[in-house]
Amino acid sequence: MLLWKQHFIQNNQLLLLAAVAYVGVIFFVLSIAHLGNRLRPHNLEIFGGFMLGFVGIAGILYVGHSFPALRSKERTINYLMVPASLPEKFLFEFISRVGIVFVVLPFLFWITFHLQGYFVALFSEHAFQPIGFNALSEIDLQAVDKIGWISTMIISGIMLGFTLAFTGSAMFTKQPLVKTLFSLAIIMMFYSGFAYIAVEQFGVGKYNPTDSMWLIPTNEVSAFSFFSVALILANVAMLFVGYRKLKEREV
Repeated sequence: MLLWKQHFIQNNQLLLLAAVAYVGVIFFVLSIAHLGNRLRPHNLEIFGGFMLGFVGIAGILYVGHSFPALRSKERTINYLMVPASLPEKFLFEFISRVGIVFVVLPFLFWITFHLQGYFVALFSEHAFQPIGFNALSEIDLQAVDKIGWISTMIISGIMLGFTLAFTGSAMFTKQPLVKTLFSLAIIMMFYSGFAYIAVEQFGVGKYNPTDSMWLIPTNEVSAFSFFSVALILANVAMLFVGYRKLKEREV
């Protein structure tokens, strides 16, 4: 309870300003898109695409600045002296950051999307049709029989982006999001170069594994399940790394 009280007392103005900026940017970008589409109302695909983009970008920026008390030595000492266990602090920060991303940001986008749609309809001959979140299930994924694994893989992949930003904020003291993105870029460049050498130079791409090799996906369903499990394990591993880095600061 003390963590929640301190969090919202210290950050209420900042959170309010961030929410206003988030809504304002959404309204502005949707208005520009409307002008480019001759004031025609946005359809379901545009709604889903814009929501994914806005929630993703704003979410990474917000989650990437978790643990604000760790940005200076004095605030870190005060934060570690708060009468709460380390698991409570870690879980609170995760819920207060990622929870807002998955609950508050989509809701704010939905409200702004409809307000902007009704506003544009005042100056257009086209009527605005409201869109609910349940309508996103109508988007064709072109693989109904694999939709379970596809959904798991997509959700786990999106979650991994937030988890990486969250872990980076626990690892780095100054400019955590910038350093996290830079570190990921270096790692991706290294693995891309390694994959290119393995596939092209050593001929791994010409190897045809048998169906009995369960660690190597041989069809679409096994590929979706393999990458889904891999992404879930990556999320767990990143959260564990973030927890360990926070624990090191207590020593």
